[in-house]
Amino acid sequence: MAASMAGHQILSQFQNVNSVRPLNQRCMELEKLIKNTSTKELKNVLPCMLESIFGYGQGPGWGLDSISRASTPQDFDSVRRLLAPEGPVLSLVYSLMADSLYEFPINSIPSPTQHLIEDGGLPIFYANKLQYHTFGRPIIVLNAYELYMFHLAYHLVNTRAQSSNYNWSNITDTLYPVLVDDYLNYFLPLNKDSLPKMPTVQAPVRSPVVHSPVAGKSFNMPTSPPSPQRPSLLKSSFVSAQKQHAQTAVISQGDTTEIYRSDTLIQVFAEFWLNQNPISLDRPSFSHTASPLYIGSPHGGLYWFENFMPSTNHVRLVRLLVKHIHNFVNTAKPEVISSPYQSHITSTLDEFKKSLIPHVIQKKLYTFLRHGFDRWPLDCSFRLLLETWLTYIQPWRYIYSKSQSGRRDSDGGDTKTVEEKWFPFVEDNLLFYTVLYQEFTQRVFRMDLTTQFNACMLYRANKVYSLPNLSNMVFRAERDMCNAIQMGRSGGHDLGGSYISPEASLSLHTQISELEKPGFQYCRMYSEDMIQMMKAIIRHIEIAKQTLSAQEESLKRSRKSGVTAIFDLSSWFQDERNMGDLSPSEVKKLHSYLDTAAANICYIFEIESPSFVSRNVSSVTALEQTSFVENSFVSDTIPDCLETDGGFTLTPLGRHQLMNKMRKFDVLYQGDPDLQPIRSFENGTLVRLLHHFCNFVNTQYGPAIQNLCDRNDLIGRMAQVYFAPPLPKSSKLSSPMSSAQRQTLQRPRLSLRILASYRTLVYLGLFYLVLILWWGVGPVGFVFCVILLVLLYGFLSAMTHRSSVKMS
Repeated sequence: MAASMAGHQILSQFQNVNSVRPLNQRCMELEKLIKNTSTKELKNVLPCMLESIFGYGQGPGWGLDSISRASTPQDFDSVRRLLAPEGPVLSLVYSLMADSLYEFPINSIPSPTQHLIEDGGLPIFYANKLQYHTFGRPIIVLNAYELYMFHLAYHLVNTRAQSSNYNWSNITDTLYPVLVDDYLNYFLPLNKDSLPKMPTVQAPVRSPVVHSPVAGKSFNMPTSPPSPQRPSLLKSSFVSAQKQHAQTAVISQGDTTEIYRSDTLIQVFAEFWLNQNPISLDRPSFSHTASPLYIGSPHGGLYWFENFMPSTNHVRLVRLLVKHIHNFVNTAKPEVISSPYQSHITSTLDEFKKSLIPHVIQKKLYTFLRHGFDRWPLDCSFRLLLETWLTYIQPWRYIYSKSQSGRRDSDGGDTKTVEEKWFPFVEDNLLFYTVLYQEFTQRVFRMDLTTQFNACMLYRANKVYSLPNLSNMVFRAERDMCNAIQMGRSGGHDLGGSYISPEASLSLHTQISELEKPGFQYCRMYSEDMIQMMKAIIRHIEIAKQTLSAQEESLKRSRKSGVTAIFDLSSWFQDERNMGDLSPSEVKKLHSYLDTAAANICYIFEIESPSFVSRNVSSVTALEQTSFVENSFVSDTIPDCLETDGGFTLTPLGRHQLMNKMRKFDVLYQGDPDLQPIRSFENGTLVRLLHHFCNFVNTQYGPAIQNLCDRNDLIGRMAQVYFAPPLPKSSKLSSPMSSAQRQTLQRPRLSLRILASYRTLVYLGLFYLVLILWWGVGPVGFVFCVILLVLLYGFLSAMTHRSSVKMS
């Protein structure tokens, strides 16, 4: 009774702490509660704590996916410190791993796993996590660490997160992806030879497997609790297993406790983020919304599946996960066999690294990408999924090096030759290179290639496949694994039939049976049908270029020139930078994307280049992709640099990349709008004089302007009309700029550059002529009329837009 009362008291204290309104203060109170309360008393509070932090179902939680470093830095730092890998919450979790078990609702795990368990199957990851009550549904029993990771991973895919419109423009600025990155860096370290030691407890408790008949089903599993050494999840690659004719390496059978937390972290992420849809789903039309699908069960019933469509934030985190896993796996020490009579002992950590991709990631990531390629809507957001796929099939880009100051991407980017040592990876993941490429090709026919994003996606995919030696390795892998008798690169026949065709070798059988659904028909990458399809793609590109050229000619004919442009009053309130859908430079870049994509396709499939492709097509520089790839991926394409108070500073590596033309900065101007280059329709002298005058006013009276614009009355709203609005803090200013200049642009300021435009001067001159000829108004009266019109315009604008927004 006393223990029960103490438990209710601790739970009441936690609820009081959770009701504290400032989030940083709530973190401090929760840390005090954890520090001043015994672990035994906090045992029953942990589930409520995790549900309140991460949210469960429709519960909002603490909003980890909306806490920004820029908007709420105190909350960001406080929650990050509280949930750090060695922070108070995880320290409590580690101490509870020895003797505590918790339930996790089975309806919250991915649908494919739910139905597999209900149908009598047992996924190996859940082998020691299931309990079966008599005549009841199975329940999932987890230790404290597993419960924490389940809640962390579920937070991204729960109903509330999927319905949220919050978009992570920069994943390094939002708390949830930063936390995920912290856990990956801690549990899968790139610069250490060992994993962090398990604190407090050496052998985490494993949930016992309790068996009872459930709806007439029986389970042939051991009834005794498993030993601390859980079932091994390590396996060799598909191809290596067939090529091991020599001495088999001896794998260390040491205690796997050292990799337990790291293995659990990756398995949970893969389960919740990559396993939401089964590969056996039929493929109807593309849709953003979830649609019910009915799939037959092995026992003749029908399952109701919901077509889970990942959000763009979801795909961003999957790409982050894939990049980190590549870096982690590539740090494994190569096997050194000095003698065929001497066995080599592989450490548990190295064996874990080598088995991580083929066992944990490969199948679920393939299902994730396959579903996305089939169902993702035909818009520019598909670029995120495309980049995730290209990230996985280019492991050579992610080799960690201490000389890169923590950078994870290789220096060569998309330009260096793919070394022969990556051939086993291509073999083990052949379907990623062939089937997914064919799926992407099918989407190209539905794309409007006259848009820059779509053209760049086509360019990006074929740019990767045109890397020196990669196309040859894919061809050799497919040839060796298919074992066709006269299989030429430009001819031959398909495997035909299902994946059980006798032409296919055992390794290809294994891959297809592991990754694809029964009855899948494999079509060779370099078959005659595929070559004909690529020729159709080239014709599609040619039609897009012709459409672009026609639009350019039409635009040129419709443009006004000379005196007509001066009297075009509709252009007075228009921004010159937004005239037309595409600027001339963007159209030129678009043509370059299409030409280079067509040239790369011809190179990959050995097709004769069409007439519209120049023989000297120059590759689009990596920097031109920055308009296509979002800010979180920009580090892959610009020179290595550091952001200091004085702006961006090149590192020695960045100077080497710049001098050797490996990478370049964007030539587009993205800095202070008032310092843009002087245009042909502006007077250079007036631009400079007005800039000096405005700079003096903004420097001397900046705080007064800020206070004036912050007023919530008529004068404040009129001030907001006259002064240039501040740039949002989230805006990306790629041009070199000091922190002081950036802060100035993030405040309202005076900008009179529009008065230096020849068009403005012509309008003012015409207005002066009208006044002096019709009413005889002199220069003083003209100035008074102009001031009166400006005040009237500000008053009417302020009355129209009554809602005041603080300009800070």
